[in-house]
Amino acid sequence: MSVHKPALSHSNSAGKEIENRRLGYVFNFSTAVGGLILMIFAWRQLNGDSQLLKYSLFSTAFGVWSVFLYVYCSGKVKLGAYIGSAVICGLILALTYTGGQSNTGLYWVFPLFVIQFIFLGPFLGAAASLTLATLIAVMLSNQHAIPANYEQTEIARALTSILTLITLCTISEFFRHRSHQDLSSQHTDKLIEAVTDPLTGLTNRRFLDAFYLPDCHRNEMRKFPMAVILCDVDHFKRINDTEGHKAGDTVLTRVARLLAENIRADDVVSRIGGEEFLILAQQADRESGHQIAEKLRKKLEHCEFRELNEGVTASFGVAEAIRYDRIEKAIELADNNLYEAKRLGRNRVISQID
Repeated sequence: MSVHKPALSHSNSAGKEIENRRLGYVFNFSTAVGGLILMIFAWRQLNGDSQLLKYSLFSTAFGVWSVFLYVYCSGKVKLGAYIGSAVICGLILALTYTGGQSNTGLYWVFPLFVIQFIFLGPFLGAAASLTLATLIAVMLSNQHAIPANYEQTEIARALTSILTLITLCTISEFFRHRSHQDLSSQHTDKLIEAVTDPLTGLTNRRFLDAFYLPDCHRNEMRKFPMAVILCDVDHFKRINDTEGHKAGDTVLTRVARLLAENIRADDVVSRIGGEEFLILAQQADRESGHQIAEKLRKKLEHCEFRELNEGVTASFGVAEAIRYDRIEKAIELADNNLYEAKRLGRNRVISQID
């Protein structure tokens, strides 16, 4: 039933949020501290012979700090990681090209390769690193075109070490990513179990309180007005007493399926009590909610229950929440309207205005 989709999407969002938070912590620390270290090296190059190395270090330091400030202000960690990775790639190529301080540039590129995996993950990190390694190999094979002067044995060792580092980082980051996915999947399974009614498969009140209603608060313009519909199976106690609890469970399961299959994809139906269900229809006023409830009432009235000697009906109470802080009041009003529908003879929809 489609009712599981909200629980899955919210739990997956939670897993992504945790991963983004981890990336944010690492990104903020590495860019803040890394920018400071680069600035120290750049300052030491003020009187150096290589103008390109000096400008590369200064521009990289300012670039890293600029990305740090951008992420801090915008919160767009993923985009910041991509930009930061591009800045570091430029520094790697500049160090290789100029030779760095005293021709030691190749020794400083190794930790910068690790940053590619931290920022980009196993697959993009490997792709970016292999592309960089290829450019470095081309550059080193044409030493006559660059200021740096490396010995052939030094070049061979550096390229071998770079490829080894890329391989180890790819393997390590891949299995770290897999472990995170496995843990996230286990967390998701437990979360779904906690917010799902085991009998009907519908979400429960815990799902509404922990996920759906907070989402409504965050997206108030998109969710409201919202029709609040309470549904209660008529004479359910009599069904349990005369037909048995197994038949009663079958009725609840069938009613839940009928409700779930006849609401819109963005609406939510939850089992919040023994035979009571709550439907929240976003971007729907009281009149629209009444129409939805009446459609559900008629479908249930004409639904055949072979397990019973009689049909099954339900009563509905409808109210409207014009904004988030009116939801509880709307639920209370819908409950009063449901009680009135029961009092007037059941199998009807009441949507009086408070």
